[in-house]
Amino acid sequence: MSNPVSASLSIAELTSEAAELMRSAVLTPARSSRPGLVHPSDAAETAAALAGLTARLPELLDLLASFLSSEQAAGRIGPGPGEDPGAGTGYDALRAARDAREQLYEAGRTAALLADSLASAAAVLAPLGAVHPVGPPAEPHA
Repeated sequence: MSNPVSASLSIAELTSEAAELMRSAVLTPARSSRPGLVHPSDAAETAAALAGLTARLPELLDLLASFLSSEQAAGRIGPGPGEDPGAGTGYDALRAARDAREQLYEAGRTAALLADSLASAAAVLAPLGAVHPVGPPAEPHA
C-alpha cells in the first residue's frame, strides 16, 4: 500500500488523519456501494492491521508524555495567555500536565494489551480466510 499522506503534516495532523480513516472504515460500508467485510480473510486482515496500529500507540503516547515533561522542564507549561500567574493557574497547569502524563502511561499499557489481543485474534482468524470460495462474493457485511 502506498503512503498518500504528506510528509509535512504535524503529529497532531497525522493522528487526526488516522482517526478520520478509522471513522471512514466504520461508516463507509453503510453509506456507499463499496463492500464492507466479504470474506473471512477480510476479518483476519482487518484484525492484523488493527494489531499493527495499536502496537504503535504506546510509543506515540510515550512521545506525548516525554514532550510534556520536556515542556515542563523548560518552563513552558504554566498559566494560559492572559491568566494571572499569581492566581494559582500555573500550579493547576503543572498538575494537569502531570495528570495527563499518568493517563498517557496508563493508556499506553492498555494499548499494548489491546495490540496483543488483536494480534491473537488475527492469528486465529488467519486460517479461516486461506481459501476464497469460487463464484460471486458473499453479500457484504456492514
